[in-house]
Amino acid sequence: MNPLLLVAAVTLAAVPFVQDPAPAAPEQAPSTEPAPADGSAPAAAPADGNAAPAAKAPPPFTLGRTAAKPGKSPYATDTLLDHPPRVYVIPMEGYMGVDIHPVVYERVLRDLKEQKPDLVVFRLSSSDGRGSEKYMEAVNEAQKEDKIDPRRLASGITDYRDLADKLHGELDDYPTVMYVQDSRGISCVYALAWPYMFMAPTARISGLDVVAELGGGNDADIKAKMFSAWTGIAKGILGLGGRPQELCDALVRPDRKLSADIDGRNTKWRADTAGSWYVIDTTDEAAARFSSKLAEDTGLADGVAEDMSDLMSLLGYPEYTTVDSGEKIFRDSNAAWRRRYRESKKWMEEFQEPWETPQELGKRKQILEKMQQAFKQSPQFAKMWEWTRGLTEDQLKLLIEEIQEQIRSFQKQKQGSGGRSGGGGGGRGPAGPMGPGR
Repeated sequence: MNPLLLVAAVTLAAVPFVQDPAPAAPEQAPSTEPAPADGSAPAAAPADGNAAPAAKAPPPFTLGRTAAKPGKSPYATDTLLDHPPRVYVIPMEGYMGVDIHPVVYERVLRDLKEQKPDLVVFRLSSSDGRGSEKYMEAVNEAQKEDKIDPRRLASGITDYRDLADKLHGELDDYPTVMYVQDSRGISCVYALAWPYMFMAPTARISGLDVVAELGGGNDADIKAKMFSAWTGIAKGILGLGGRPQELCDALVRPDRKLSADIDGRNTKWRADTAGSWYVIDTTDEAAARFSSKLAEDTGLADGVAEDMSDLMSLLGYPEYTTVDSGEKIFRDSNAAWRRRYRESKKWMEEFQEPWETPQELGKRKQILEKMQQAFKQSPQFAKMWEWTRGLTEDQLKLLIEEIQEQIRSFQKQKQGSGGRSGGGGGGRGPAGPMGPGR
């Protein structure tokens, strides 16, 4: 066959598969988006001529995944693994400063490096905050009597900063993602301290303005300096996740506003209410807060995941295996000190019982020495007693010294009375400055 005819035949055969670009559809106003669950609503688009203003439709859930994020991406398309990943889950559950404590994560990090996982997932569920907002909820039924003033939780923010720095330093070589099941109060600094973040459908990120309340006192100058120092530390932790200044300010400071402009897959946060996509915070009374839907729509979150399996699917891993040893270390460690804490409350109830003899006074001293030993063995145990009962290691030392002095006084009385000892009169004995065990 003539080569020229062959080329012509092939060209004609290919024609049906080549289509001209479709004509552009007439420009239509997008439909109105329902208001987010937390009350924030999309801002109306500028009016065009006499047309009624209309709200823009929300961006796709993949908005949060941008090339500008720091850290190793956890997405399957970026990790290029040739096998289902081994996923190491690191729990962050309970109270900041006691359950979420550096002692626990020292053990977890050692185990993680031995396990050599392909992917790390932080799972955060920690709720505290303002009582008026019903944030001050116990982690479970057993903890209801041990509620902690959220300002005490927030006061450990320098420790939280150090832990965040350490976790980043140790894990920056691993693709890492944060999965927020709930975060209210000071734990929000961890929710946003990693750039790749997903949320559960009912999760919230709110109440971080508790940090602004740490600067107290009547001196305006000192109060302003403390306010600046505390909020600066909080914003420094948020900065580890690559969060911009406008967003950090609005999350920490009630007096700051927040809205968002969105260009393609990029979000530009604004410290005002003039954003063309979403207006998040318009009040001076509370800091910015996000429902999972609002976080997804604005790109703060990479997506909303029902559970661990759903999270891994969104990351592009239909198959995976989990390394459970980190969860076991976390639960066993916290269960141990909490068990001792429950026991110690019974010790202190016994300590408060009336005493009649020097021997009973000696038993009271033994109880305090046992408490003192527990304080030294577990910083979480010590912190829980300080936050819930106002009892510190220094106060224990003073109480022991007081009882020791009373024992010496009884011994002197015994020597001076020819062997007869006096009774204690049925008193309750010394108590701590804030009434330990009450």
